[in-house]
Amino acid sequence: MSAVSNQVRDAGAILPAVDAIANGRALAIELAAMGAGVAIFGAFIATGISGSFGLIAVGYLLFLLCAGAGFNGAGVVLMDESVGAPRRGFVDALLAGLFAFGKGIVVFLVAGLGLLVALLVVALLLWICKIPGVGPVLYFIVFPLCAVLLGILFVSFAFILAPIAGSAIWSGESIGAALARVVMVVRKRLLGVLVRGCVLFVLLMVAGSVLWMIAFSGTLATASMSLAIVGVNFDLSSLSNMLGGYGGYGGFGGPRYGYRGGGGGGGGYGVAMMIGLALIFVTVGTLLSLVLKKGWCLIYLQVARDLDVSKVEAEMQVRLAQVRAQAQAARERVQQQNLTSRQVAGGQAPQDPNAPGGGMF
Repeated sequence: MSAVSNQVRDAGAILPAVDAIANGRALAIELAAMGAGVAIFGAFIATGISGSFGLIAVGYLLFLLCAGAGFNGAGVVLMDESVGAPRRGFVDALLAGLFAFGKGIVVFLVAGLGLLVALLVVALLLWICKIPGVGPVLYFIVFPLCAVLLGILFVSFAFILAPIAGSAIWSGESIGAALARVVMVVRKRLLGVLVRGCVLFVLLMVAGSVLWMIAFSGTLATASMSLAIVGVNFDLSSLSNMLGGYGGYGGFGGPRYGYRGGGGGGGGYGVAMMIGLALIFVTVGTLLSLVLKKGWCLIYLQVARDLDVSKVEAEMQVRLAQVRAQAQAARERVQQQNLTSRQVAGGQAPQDPNAPGGGMF
């Protein structure tokens, strides 16, 4: 069998990802973190609604922090389940998710910086191709090479980085090891990850169709019965009154809009239905998110876990040390230039810091 056929055959091992729907702990962690983030964001909006947009921005950042911790905390729980590790407590999983979220941000920033460097290199090569005479010949070579390079980088950034780096971080790997695994997968097992990613995408479509069919059909039937039995009123003024004070006559309140105070009228049922609908939609989206993360964990365990990344990680450490040394040398050079400029501005002769008795002291 060909390599592609083997990858398609082995990709069937991704199908157990749908079992993540039954993981109540992961679902509770992600929903609880999302709910806490929404509550914090709402509190900051209520505080800063008078014009302090800084408070609203802080609230939004805290919401992202809670959502990221919940997303990664659920990923940690699913990775523990995939490898058969002992179950973590609720708080421990959230803390692990918070640390994983921080690592993930660093990984994506480093990967984005690497992609930017690659784009700059391609731009430099294309600029060199403007040389008269030999430019078209160089362009004939540079164009296909750069096209293949950028294509691989874009595909890797979109379809390899998140499942491999994210799962590596959920399993306890360091930032350097996670990046090294991404590099090794791109070098050796790019096709395997892409094929499994396509299978996971199809699985998400099937699972999403079933879950949304359940949600929409059940919601439609229950809403129809509610209109006939309970008498639901979708007057949004009820929500305004419930938020601004029960039974008040300010704003949208008052009997003019049929609000009976305390949320006990038809408008109260309407608000309860809207909140229930939001909860249903968020739950379905979270369940699909769990399937996605469990699929990422399985892809990582099947394709990237057994790779030896020690050599690549060592190379990355050496290159990082070289970049730090170059940055330090550039900083010292700028400091020396600034010192020389101040001496010239003060009417002093520039001093050589390497000469005997030279320097600032």
